[in-house]
This record gives sequence, structure tokens and C-alpha cells, in this order.
Amino acid sequence: MSSKPVLYTHTISPAGRAVELTVKALNLDVDVREMNVFKGQHMSDEFKKLNPVQTIPTLDDNGFVLWDSHAIMIYLARRYGADSGLYTDEYEQQARINAALFFESSILFARLRFCTDNLTVLGKSAIPEENLQRALEGLQRLERMLQSEYVAGDQLTIADLSCVSSVATLHLMLKPSAEEFPKTFAWMDRLSKLPYYGEVMGRGLKAAGELMQTLGSKNSGGGGDGN
Repeated sequence: MSSKPVLYTHTISPAGRAVELTVKALNLDVDVREMNVFKGQHMSDEFKKLNPVQTIPTLDDNGFVLWDSHAIMIYLARRYGADSGLYTDEYEQQARINAALFFESSILFARLRFCTDNLTVLGKSAIPEENLQRALEGLQRLERMLQSEYVAGDQLTIADLSCVSSVATLHLMLKPSAEEFPKTFAWMDRLSKLPYYGEVMGRGLKAAGELMQTLGSKNSGGGGDGN
């Protein structure tokens, strides 16, 4: 008898929130297990046996183990949501969705990490201005990408759920204006009306905001690693 899938994640992680949004969109019964990466819970020997790369989010679907949020989202949508419209087998639309997922990974999330790693990994008291500018330029690219109501066309897909998780965190950090990014703000407003959006994103963004504030204050005070 099969048991429900297990998702190892951290609410502060945009990638983890993207998968949680997908789980909610598909109305799946998943055992969500919180792992605090700042306490090194993902570095245990037990978790290393499950995922040798030791990253979150990680999905264990009855012994089938998968990591990377984009791969997990595609897998869940294809296996459990064939009629959901969140992903498709139609070649051109699938390519559009994949392109937006790769954009999220290589531009949006990458530039977010270039900013936040200064606080979480390097222990700096502030994010260098050039890193913030690169992140802002990533948001400008997204604004140009938004030619329809959603990032890959006229309907919601996993690409939206992936992108919005990083974009919302970037907005928390950069505080862009709706005047500068009208398409992006309209798109985010559209997604915020999803019945599960507030639950998943609210707690994650709250945790992210508190962490940025705490680390910036601690690092400027010379608090060291604090392990």
C-alpha cells in the first residue's frame, strides 16, 4: 500500500514555496516536513542517504526521490495533474513553460541568491549595491517577458508558481514601484487571488523579511557566525 508523498522543505525558501504552491494547486495530500537549513538539518547523514546533494526542496514519492523545485513541479503536474493545465505535452506550450522555468532558475533565483548570500553565507551587514542592481535588472527582464496574463501565455502554469516565489522575495528586498513594473504588479495581483496563495506565501515572506532584518543587524554588530 502506498503512502502519501513527503516534501522536505523550508518555508523561507522560494523554491520550497514554489513546490508547495504546486501541491496546493493540484489539491494533493502531501506530508510537508520542515527542515531548517540555517540549523543544518539538511546536512544530516540520514538526509544525505535520501538526497546525496543535500538540497531542499526534496520530494520522496513512495521511494522515488527527486530534488530541484522545477523538476519536482514538472513531475507532480505530469503525474497527478494531467488535466490541470499547469503543464502540458503540447510541444510549443511546454517549451514556453520550460523557458520560463529556466529563466526563474538562471536569472530570478540566481540573482536573489547573489543578494541574500551576502547576509546568510558571507556575513556582511548589507547587500552590495551592484548585486541589488543586477537583481533589479532581472525584474526588468520579467516585466518585458510578461506579454500575456501569465508568464507562459493566457493561463496559469507551474512557471507562474515558480517565478512568483522568487519575485515576491525580490520585491520584499528591492521594494520596486507599480509605476515602474505595471505588468508585474498586475500579474502578482492576479496570482494573489489564488485561494492557497496567501497561506503559502504569507508565512514564507514573513520569515524571509524577519531573517533579512535580523542578519543585517547581527552582522553589522559583529556577531560572528553564531552557530
